[in-house]
Amino acid sequence: MQLRTGRKQLLTWIKEDSLRGEGLRFVLFLCIYSLVRYLELLFYSAPFGQALLNPLHEDLSYFISHICCFLLKGLYPDIHTSVNHIIFLADKATIQLLPGCTGLGHMIRVGFALLLYPMSWVKKCYLFFPSLLIILFAATIHFLLLIPIAFYYPNSFALAHDYFAKLLFFGFIFLCWMIWERCRSDEVIK
Repeated sequence: MQLRTGRKQLLTWIKEDSLRGEGLRFVLFLCIYSLVRYLELLFYSAPFGQALLNPLHEDLSYFISHICCFLLKGLYPDIHTSVNHIIFLADKATIQLLPGCTGLGHMIRVGFALLLYPMSWVKKCYLFFPSLLIILFAATIHFLLLIPIAFYYPNSFALAHDYFAKLLFFGFIFLCWMIWERCRSDEVIK
């Protein structure tokens, strides 16, 4: 009997518009995000998962590498990309966009977190594509910033990629959560 009362109280706290409710929703968001990460790893290891996600990785890699070349054309007139999404600066292979860097994994996790987030389904539908676009923007900025680092400071590339890039992605994921929280309590989107 006590467990049911405690569960109801927790759900009430999660749904309330207070600092406690916001904190609990953030913890819920982190738990869902982490859980989906492990489910995603299982999905990636299955052959049907690879068959489904590899074309998406290829399309995202093509889009991100070409957008980055287009944006950096003013600074580096001799920048171009190859079929394998390798960026060349001054005819030097500088960086390659690998499938893990496209942000698709983060998009999947954010999409599932939004699906399970406590808000109305109409708001979830409104926020789904903007959230994915925010993560795509983060992936593009990530690659855009790593190109000059790889070219000018190749010894610092591993540090920038492993730590700075993760902070960048998590900052944009936190931005998604903040937008969800704003729209969750906002009366504009019902």
